[in-house]
Amino acid sequence: MDRTEHVVKNLKFAAVSELVLAVLKFVSRRVFVLLLGKEYLGVSGLFTDILSMLSLAELGFSVSITYSLYQPVAQGNTTLIKSLMQLYRRVYRSVFVIVLAAGLSLTPFLDFFVKEMPENIPNISLIYVLNVVNASVSYLFAYKSTLLFVYQKKYIDSLIRTAVSVIAAVAQIGVLLITGNYVFYLFIAIGAALTQNVLISVKTDRLYPYLKKTDISPLPVEILHDIRRNVGAMILHRIGAVAIFSTDNILISKFVGIGTTGLYSNYVMIRGFLNVMVNALFNAITPALGNLNATETEQNRQAAFRRLNFFSAWLFGWMSICLLWLYDPFIRIWLGGNYLLPRPVVLIIVINFYVNSMRIPVANTKSVMGLFWDERYKSILEPPLNLAVSILLAQRWGIFGILAGTLISTMALPFWVEPLGLYRHGLKQPIGEYFLRYLGHLLLTAAAGGLTGLACSAAGEGLFGFVLRLLFCILIPNAVYLAVYCRTSEFCFMKEMAKRIINKFF
Repeated sequence: MDRTEHVVKNLKFAAVSELVLAVLKFVSRRVFVLLLGKEYLGVSGLFTDILSMLSLAELGFSVSITYSLYQPVAQGNTTLIKSLMQLYRRVYRSVFVIVLAAGLSLTPFLDFFVKEMPENIPNISLIYVLNVVNASVSYLFAYKSTLLFVYQKKYIDSLIRTAVSVIAAVAQIGVLLITGNYVFYLFIAIGAALTQNVLISVKTDRLYPYLKKTDISPLPVEILHDIRRNVGAMILHRIGAVAIFSTDNILISKFVGIGTTGLYSNYVMIRGFLNVMVNALFNAITPALGNLNATETEQNRQAAFRRLNFFSAWLFGWMSICLLWLYDPFIRIWLGGNYLLPRPVVLIIVINFYVNSMRIPVANTKSVMGLFWDERYKSILEPPLNLAVSILLAQRWGIFGILAGTLISTMALPFWVEPLGLYRHGLKQPIGEYFLRYLGHLLLTAAAGGLTGLACSAAGEGLFGFVLRLLFCILIPNAVYLAVYCRTSEFCFMKEMAKRIINKFF
């Protein structure tokens, strides 16, 4: 099976599974809001961000091991794969203990994270403890899914997770409708997390029976050295990522209020659905990139990145336009007008989505090239800058200031440092080309978004107006992109690739 066939198979399963899960999540959120209210949403979002900070215990080990697995998998070196997986298992069992212990130790300090703790939520400490358990158990068997990913069999992981998640979501909706008890809801989530990880582990062992063999050789010294070096760099990367992406709800809860956190969580959920679809797409592509990096020439790697970046600019530009003009109409239909945020806040949410999404092709290409070390200092400066700017602006502009602080810190460091490292150490090309292309993509997206907005302003309200806006968002931006990009070499390549994928898909 060639790279394209692997990508198509992974993408097919991922697309179907994520669409099914998205429908269930939106239905579940609707039931959640009706029965529990926005305070519970705010608490859920707050605890998610607190536990995301505890994911620092993982230290970026997964990315480092994934990179180390690409070459032995491409070469069929099962001896080295077994040694790496044993190390991976030991580390993740330690991470499980650390996350559980650290999470439970924060229980007495929950009041610190909230401006005003809601009085209508009973057993809030128990709710937090169950969230900690749910987050920690996911580390027990998670390392097995990484091997499926590197072997380009992510579709197996998608199938298992979807089946378990569908059953769990139906059970959670039923529990909320019958009892209205959030604690029971969380117990089901914990059971689902354990079940899906056990099933993935069992399936991986059956596919690769050599994993059960006990004749495991010590890892070569040079590989251990590379892993330690990469993990050392990834610690800093993880700190930077958590400081940027996992503190917004905490700051909103602290400086604005838990109710606003609940409103923001709905926007995050919709954005999260797009992120899941994007991750599914890039998870289907990345193993093929890793294989290409291990086997192809420097010129082919350069061409692959240019095509990936072009595709990303088109995709994320279109998604951002859709979010800008469909966010509020969708939430109004889905949950009601009382769950809307001000338009300036929506705009900054969309800008953050575009800027951070455009980092994905750079980050994925760097990860398959193993470029973790050279920009480690960026991640030291990023957290204090983000927190300082966000807290300063929060006191003047509330939630808008917090999200603007995230944008400012992103533009100040990772926006230019990450591609600079890729071009200097990986692609070995001048960086100017990247930023010129980025500016061109951004200006075109702004123009397409403006045209789409003019059309949407005449669409009206209600379900019919939303459908009309949706059609405008699908047709106008893509027509603009097509008119401008149709003669570029990247578009011609993507068109041929799309034909191959469609043929294989069906």
